[in-house]
Formats: sequence, structure tokens, C-alpha cells
Amino acid sequence: MQLMLKNTVIMDVEENGACHVRHPDLIPFFLRGRKITYPDFVEWAANRTLSVGRCFAKEILNLLRLSQNNRFAVSLACRGLSLSDAYWIRQEGDDAVWEEINLFTHPLSLFVSEVSLSGGNIRFVTESYQQGAVHTPELTTLGVNAKAWIRQQDGLHLHKVGKYEIPACRILEALGITHISYEVSDAEVLSPYLSDERREWIGSVGEQMVCSKLFTSEDRGLVTFEDFEVYCHTQGKDAYHEAAKVDQKAYHEMLLADGILNNVDRHKQNWGFFMDHATGALTGFCPLFDHDQSFSSYTNAHAQTVSEEMSLMEAALIAGNTLQTDVSRVLEMEIPPYLSEAQWQHVRERVKILQG
Repeated sequence: MQLMLKNTVIMDVEENGACHVRHPDLIPFFLRGRKITYPDFVEWAANRTLSVGRCFAKEILNLLRLSQNNRFAVSLACRGLSLSDAYWIRQEGDDAVWEEINLFTHPLSLFVSEVSLSGGNIRFVTESYQQGAVHTPELTTLGVNAKAWIRQQDGLHLHKVGKYEIPACRILEALGITHISYEVSDAEVLSPYLSDERREWIGSVGEQMVCSKLFTSEDRGLVTFEDFEVYCHTQGKDAYHEAAKVDQKAYHEMLLADGILNNVDRHKQNWGFFMDHATGALTGFCPLFDHDQSFSSYTNAHAQTVSEEMSLMEAALIAGNTLQTDVSRVLEMEIPPYLSEAQWQHVRERVKILQG
């Protein structure tokens, strides 16, 4: 078995579990900087796959007759391919090359996208899957809400349930903070994948389908803070302090944004860095993404992106003093779509606190 980065073999995994690294600078950050064991490799591969907690995950796995309990087996079944980076796993007897199987350019199996958004059961001949005929990023797309990748004229877009992405975008635009842009999904684009019943249910609970364009590529991947933290631990370094060193401005903008949005979901997979696939080096912070759990009613929510114990607002105050950002631009905005008057009032109150 071999761990690949595009067409480069970066590590051999022997039948006895021995792991032989060929290109240490290109190894995934989760595995980097240590003597890699077979359990380490299995953990990395398993962590790439969806959890059964994701909406319709069981339906996706059942569709493809894959285990709900063995995430490593799921990773092997899909070669570990992901839209987050250009790593993949080549097993014995597999003569595929990157150009034939990568998810960035290869046609996707659309019936999996349908199940990802609408659930339900679709008849599928398993033998086709065993022959490598199914190409889908849904097995390695993380998160909880229903979502699916759809290729459109200008590239791949992630469509998901999450109306609060829209007001979060408007606020971040006003602040001049780099972020992934979201817009309301086009009903015509969704119609082959989103059933009428599912569409009606989404509307009945006051939600909305939104979409964003893929921000990684064949040449540039995402390293989550979760994986970065594992690497820093092997080096005896504080991961949060090291993250700030990558880009002080971007790091503090994240703290400021989360304080204003009251974003309680900036967990370790919801922020990170770009990695150059040619060199394995980090090139900066990814734009901020995934704000559909913002505008929470929680007060004094815990900041998840600093090593010290503090609230989101305490972290935002530190960031605001460092950046000297003009947050008053938010106060000049009209109420963004999908926010209640109460939610918008809370946003304005948080901004006023930051103004001092």
C-alpha cells in the first residue's frame, strides 16, 4: 500500500505494517515530524471520512454497502480521495494515476449527491462500485448538516443547509475580513438532487440551502488546525501561538469575527491553513468558512481558538485592540437577511462593546 500525493509516492506501507517515508516534507501534517506507525496511518486515513453523525451519512454508507463502524475501511474503499487536498491511498493491484481518479476534475457520481441532500434509498449495483466506477467526495466531506458537492459551469460548489452563512458573509464583507463567500443556492441547480419533500421540510423549519465555491485545488490543500495541532504537539510547541505566527493579522481577524458573530462552532476542523502541494509548506490562513452556527443566543461563549481560557468577546477585544479595525461599519449596515431583530440587536451590542 502507498500513500500518494498526486502521482508522487510519499510513503510505503508494508504488509507487516511498517511505514517507510520517502518524502518527509510532503507527509500530511497529522503524521509529520514523528516516526509513523501503522496505527498512526490508520487513524489519519479514518479521520478523513464522514462520521455517522452527519445528516444522511448512514444512507450514503448503506447505498454503497460500506461499514458504518469502520471508517478506515471506508477510506480504503474511496482511496481516501478528498477535495480538501491531493492525498490518496493506492493499494496493491491498483494501477490508477491521479489524472484518472482525482475528484477535482473527474466526473462525480451524481446519485450519491442526491442521497446526500435528500436521503432515501436508491438501487445501486455494488459491483460497479467495487470496480471503482463511483467517484464522490461525499465520503470524505466532514460536518453535520446535509450537504453535497455539485459541479457547475464555474467549478465545484458545496450546497448545504445553513441560512446564517448569508448574514455572516454580509458582516464580514463590511469588516473587510477575508472569508468564503456564500449565496443562496439556485433552485434549478438543486432540482435534480433535492426532492420536493426535502425542500418543503427545509422551508418549514425556517432554513435555507446555501452554496460556496471550492477554495482548494489540485495545487493547494487545506490543513485543519486539528492536524496542525497534532504536528505542533510532536514538536513541543503551543499550536495556538504557532498558528498566530503563520499570519498575525488573519489570526486576530478570526478572533474578532467570531466575537461579533457569536460563532460557537469554530472547532478545530473549522479553520486552518493552505498547504502548497509541491513543497508541503504552509502558505497562509484559509479564508474563514462555516458560520452557520453563528448568532447564537449563548452569552459568554467559550473561545475555541486561543490557548488561554476566555470568552469569545474577551478574545475579540484583544484582537480588536491589536488590529484597530473600524468595526463601526457594521453599525451602518441594514439588517442582513435571515436575522431576527433581536439577533441583529445583539450583533450591534457586541460591536459597541468592541468600540469601547
